[in-house]
Amino acid sequence: MNRFNVRQIEAFRAVITLGSMTKAAESLGISQPAVSRLMLDFQEAVGFKLFRKSRGGAEPTEDARRLFVLVDKFFVGLEEMNQEVHAIRSLASGTVTIAAQGPYDNGLIPEVVALFRKRYPDIAIRLESQPQDRIAEWIASRRADIGIVSLPISSAAVTVRELVKMPALCVLPAGHPLAEKAAIKAEDLADESFVSFPRGAPFRFETDILFEKKGIDRRMLTEATTHESVCNLVAAGLGVSIVSPYSPHLRRNPRLEFRPFTPAMPISLGMICSEDSLSVAAQAFHDFVLSRTDAYKAALERAAS
Repeated sequence: MNRFNVRQIEAFRAVITLGSMTKAAESLGISQPAVSRLMLDFQEAVGFKLFRKSRGGAEPTEDARRLFVLVDKFFVGLEEMNQEVHAIRSLASGTVTIAAQGPYDNGLIPEVVALFRKRYPDIAIRLESQPQDRIAEWIASRRADIGIVSLPISSAAVTVRELVKMPALCVLPAGHPLAEKAAIKAEDLADESFVSFPRGAPFRFETDILFEKKGIDRRMLTEATTHESVCNLVAAGLGVSIVSPYSPHLRRNPRLEFRPFTPAMPISLGMICSEDSLSVAAQAFHDFVLSRTDAYKAALERAAS
């Protein structure tokens, strides 16, 4: 059997649908002899008779009618594919998977996603909460498109973009005597009950080094693994702490007070991805996050002041 081509199939479908080669030629914008030639070549390629002569022109054989059912499905599928291509290109379809560590997966990211969905309401978003050391693996293995992490992060397999860098905040229970201060110094926390992160956490290491260099002792009796958990323990009156500035939802808790902390402990927030393999939808989210960086930083600074 010879190979047939899409042009022959297209002409065959037009002849069957319109009932004549003349009308098919007009529909396709070619001459009637050209349609006849395409049908002869197609008939030779498939190896069985497609049409028999009748008063009305070319009447399809039973075999041709059976073949038409498959051909019509092919063109329906092709049209659906064209529609999907248009939907992807126009951002009317697509999915973005975001892997984020706390406190970003329940504070920052939902707010960004809400703004993104207002602009692109048909893009599906999946938010996966993952520990810092696993997010880069998810990006490299294509399990997630975008990762939101604290920097630095060591991975040569992903592209890293710093979004914003801001100093950590001191968090106090509402009504704590230190809340009367406009800013909290490390010395102010001497002998205070301190809610810390677990040993081995990078932020815990940086915090301990700062206080050790200054010779300041704290009462370290309570630990929690996330910034939100730390804040919840502080709200319960179990001590004070130093936490990320990137959790605006936590600042709305009336049981907590947040103050600037000195000396400054900058925390960098970053976005990681494989930029050369982003889908159209993921690229749109990537660009949207970058475009919102300045506005988000300004909002955080207003909230902290």
